[in-house]
Amino acid sequence: MFKDITRDDVYRIETRRLWLRWPRLSDAAAIAHYVSDRKISDMTARIPHPYPPQDADRYVFTTREGNADGKGLGLVITRLGAPTEIIGAIGLSPTDRPDTLEFGYWIGVPHWGQGYATEAAQSIVAAGFSLSHASTLMATVKPENTASKRILAKIGFQETGRESRFMPARQREEVIDCFRLTRV
Repeated sequence: MFKDITRDDVYRIETRRLWLRWPRLSDAAAIAHYVSDRKISDMTARIPHPYPPQDADRYVFTTREGNADGKGLGLVITRLGAPTEIIGAIGLSPTDRPDTLEFGYWIGVPHWGQGYATEAAQSIVAAGFSLSHASTLMATVKPENTASKRILAKIGFQETGRESRFMPARQREEVIDCFRLTRV
């Protein structure tokens, strides 16, 4: 789905304050630390609580493999002045529709409220539309996650409804709000 440029681990996105790059095995400890916080895991479909530390290694390898195959684009978020210290992760993943990608992200709790998620989201959405043939991006948010809803609205996503979906991390159905953004 993604063009060759994103399939090499030297691919990066630079924004005004951030650097989005491929995850490295050296990032695994920080990933495990941040996502083990229940404030993050409770708002995601795929991050369990408690978070097994070895899952971070698996996340790095799986994300790198998806990037190399061109199926998705998963990047860690760092500040420009500290490119080895991650503050979150963001990505576009394949769905069962060939023209649609799923958008998702998390930001470590100490970095909330600083605009990093919006800045990273704007850049990966632009990359998703310019470097893939996707015509639609979709995202889901738990109804109580008002911060993520605001971020999605800021970057142009439209709410499409509410439904119940299976959450693999919790092994149960949960209510989510659905959003979509189409290529202009």
